[in-house]
Amino acid sequence: MPIASRSLTLTLCGALALACACLAHSPGPLFSQDKSKPAKKVIKPGKNKPLANTKTLDVKSEQVQAAFIKETDDLATQYIDAGQFDKAKALLQGLLAMNPKLAAVKEKLKQIDESILGANEYEVEVISSHGWESSGVNVFENRPLRLHAEGSYRFDVGTPIGAAGFPDKDPLKDLVAGIPCGALMGVIVVNGKPGKPFLIGEGVDFTPKESGLLALRVNSPAGNKNNGKLKVSISGWVKSP
Repeated sequence: MPIASRSLTLTLCGALALACACLAHSPGPLFSQDKSKPAKKVIKPGKNKPLANTKTLDVKSEQVQAAFIKETDDLATQYIDAGQFDKAKALLQGLLAMNPKLAAVKEKLKQIDESILGANEYEVEVISSHGWESSGVNVFENRPLRLHAEGSYRFDVGTPIGAAGFPDKDPLKDLVAGIPCGALMGVIVVNGKPGKPFLIGEGVDFTPKESGLLALRVNSPAGNKNNGKLKVSISGWVKSP
């Protein structure tokens, strides 16, 4: 055999042997699945640690809360003395959120509300024969006010009444439905537009849903011949324009 042919033969035989050796050590097909079952992990149950005695911590917690309540209450009192009722209420309401059973805090909040309703008092007169008239007092959204009326007047319809009774379609001038005839009532006027009239009577604590000018009148039909006037005091979250 020629030398070149023998060299080629030896080279081919060597390559074949190397390929066989690689196949013998190959892990198998690329996407073959490992059918061996994974070893189960054994979890040993742990021992529960005994609960620590927190009595000392509980006592300290109660002391911290008591000190916080006292300091906050003292600060609220200082705000009250300074006339800052809103800030005082915010502090006290925060205490109630933390502990709703604080009776002393509830009582102080009632006292603040009473102080607010009794402050900034204005007095106006309502002429019984007139329609809606400005009280000269502005009221504020979600801010309470107190109205109290005194006096009496003579109610006189002044016009014949038919079987249909008094008209009540126009609350600006007619009798207002849902409010007793002749009773004192109020309305909040916002940007020149009146809202829904509400009953005042001899007195009421009222919280407006919007800010505006307070107007007053007695619930009488248009064209009445009423005679007399009522004295009305207005206090609380009110302000003269």
